[in-house]
Amino acid sequence: MRTQIITEVIDLLTIQCTKKLQETLKVPMSDLTDLTNEPLYSWHAHLFLYKRKKCVLVMNNVSRYNFLLFGLKASDFKQLDQIVMEEMKRNMIADGIDELTVHKYMKNFQSVTYTKTSERTIISQINEMISVFKYWMEIREHEGKEINIDDINRDLNRFVMLRLPKSYSGETMKDELQHL
Repeated sequence: MRTQIITEVIDLLTIQCTKKLQETLKVPMSDLTDLTNEPLYSWHAHLFLYKRKKCVLVMNNVSRYNFLLFGLKASDFKQLDQIVMEEMKRNMIADGIDELTVHKYMKNFQSVTYTKTSERTIISQINEMISVFKYWMEIREHEGKEINIDDINRDLNRFVMLRLPKSYSGETMKDELQHL
């Protein structure tokens, strides 16, 4: 999928927000849809409710690697960039991506910027992952199992996405990060 090896600091991690998330964040959005020249550092994010709890699904533009932020409070949106970076790192490591590789990825950007969404296909895949998340939550609740968002995040990246080279977003992200 990628042809070049990243050799310099990217500076920005771009989070492309849906209108719903933009309204909640109340931060300035760039008019440009993507401020980085390296697609691996561009992500889409969408805010939704699950049983009155605010959730954000964040998905990488290249690999479709994704993770869910569950039960966010109003104060969390004031520091969403920090929460996204922490959860991104934690989830990548939990998905078996080497800590050194994750560290290399994380140190390649200095800050987070917010922009408008740019790709309908990504929004479609985000909506599909949200539907899968809700389905799995309902099954777990029906079976009386404890809800563990970390387990759900692992499962979301093992969900088949046919347009990906490895079919699974977790495996595709691992492969993309090997080029750092």
